[in-house]
Amino acid sequence: MFEKPEFYGSTTVGERGQIVLPVELRKEFGINAGDKLLVVGHKHMDFWGVYLVKAEALGKMREMIKQDISQMLEKNKNE
Repeated sequence: MFEKPEFYGSTTVGERGQIVLPVELRKEFGINAGDKLLVVGHKHMDFWGVYLVKAEALGKMREMIKQDISQMLEKNKNE
């Protein structure tokens, strides 16, 4: 379902809360100046993470998740 995550380096949060995305990451995902990114946070006990998602990709992600759920439900139904 999900590919292994890639490590693109590190970045530092500036005084104004800004970060710079590594150039390799921007190239790989086609992130350009002016692109809208959704910022999603997840916290569970001591574990937390922040995810960036291109706004235009949200609809595609929704459809993929919907298909994955349908497949899982169908598999469970047949077992």
